[in-house]
Amino acid sequence: MKHKANILLVGFTYSLSIESLPGIHFSKCDSIERLTEMLISDDYNLVISKFNVGNKNAPEINQILESLKSYYADSTPKSFKLLILTSSESEDDICKSNKILYFPEEMNLKSLILKLIDLPREPKKSDKDLAIIDFKELFIRVDNNRAFIKEVMEKFFSIQESRISEIRIPLESGDFKKAKNSAHKLKGVLANFSMLEAKATIIELEQAIVSEDLKASLSKLNELIQKINEAKNYYHTNQDQFKIF
Repeated sequence: MKHKANILLVGFTYSLSIESLPGIHFSKCDSIERLTEMLISDDYNLVISKFNVGNKNAPEINQILESLKSYYADSTPKSFKLLILTSSESEDDICKSNKILYFPEEMNLKSLILKLIDLPREPKKSDKDLAIIDFKELFIRVDNNRAFIKEVMEKFFSIQESRISEIRIPLESGDFKKAKNSAHKLKGVLANFSMLEAKATIIELEQAIVSEDLKASLSKLNELIQKINEAKNYYHTNQDQFKIF
């Protein structure tokens, strides 16, 4: 079953024909600052932008987005594509020379959009397919420096309760923004440790926090605690994985 596509429209003050496409969620932003914030906090399949947004043009926008992808490559990878809608031949030429995907603004976008969001994707794993800790992925992340990652993971397990408190305390006081920020930081940690079950749970926790659903958030937080403890036990029972060969 395909997941619902998520498309971000940048710099448009009017509606585009593609916004009537079924099965796709569209979001909008009108500034580069807001664009960066939205890409950090959510996952998008496609970013469609005007050639100029504020004082930035297409190559500059592309550079900002590529830098963002690089920054999050090792924690919460961003896989969106950028599509620039051009309105002149000169804009087309600039996009061509910078190898940026573009499309004439006045043409029908629908067929192109459907092709872009229907590219083959890695199937989403179900909970039963997720590893408690994927040691193969973990050691690739740290260039097989097993002693280093063992030390870092030990440190995390020693302070895990404080990381949970950084989410629980603002949640219980109604500060959903602070709770979301803390959850987002912890998600990056769990991803770096290749704790796939815990990472899947904290993604669901973030969604509950964004919806400001306190009951669901606290329930998911308790589930997260369980998943982290399972990862801790799994870590301790698989110490042979950290032997240097």
